[in-house]
Amino acid sequence: MKRIVDLCLPIEEHWRYGIRFSQPRSHAAGDPWQCTAYNLESHWFTHIDAPLHHDPQGQTLDAYPIEDWCMGEALILDFTRVPDNEGITAKMLEEAARGYAAHFDYLILRTDRGKKVSWREPSFWDNSPYVTADGGEWLRDYRPKVVGYDFPQDYDIRKIRTAKNLKEIRQPVHDHVLAEGKILQIEYLYNLWSIGSPVCNIVALPLAIPHLDGTQVRVIAVVEGEGSA
Repeated sequence: MKRIVDLCLPIEEHWRYGIRFSQPRSHAAGDPWQCTAYNLESHWFTHIDAPLHHDPQGQTLDAYPIEDWCMGEALILDFTRVPDNEGITAKMLEEAARGYAAHFDYLILRTDRGKKVSWREPSFWDNSPYVTADGGEWLRDYRPKVVGYDFPQDYDIRKIRTAKNLKEIRQPVHDHVLAEGKILQIEYLYNLWSIGSPVCNIVALPLAIPHLDGTQVRVIAVVEGEGSA
């Protein structure tokens, strides 16, 4: 029997994101139908990055035909024992992938960050593990179609909200994976612990908005049998 595991953060009001909800029409106001309005930037919550996000000459998401990447077999690399503020290196990635001879379209890095620390709290970002520069090179050289993370993968992501000059933010994983590798990235996956297997099938469907640098994406795992943490 197959199970569906939702891997997305809920889209709700959050201190990090400026999203607000309103009801321009509502039954309470006597309108014949109800509508909800909200503002949403392309890199809030669980989302996918296209190269243009980090590279002025990079491609938009619609340059990647959806049928080429929206479904694929994923290898989930387990870094749940990596402590806060520690780097995930190329050597660690190589060791985690050892024993899997097949090449996977999806690589997903699992730390269970959202299980250890609520994603609603600043500490989710401020003390997270991260991927080192050589780790980003390893991901680039593996050549998956998509890399996914359940934590902020570049160390400097924690600095963005307080930085006075965003040009000083350094993101080597974005450099290597997006700009150099031209590999799509899914950021802020959640609930990976519910999959219960190191290999699963992933379905990732972006919003159908052309010419974007990224967008929210609904990601599910399709898993055989019962799950476990």
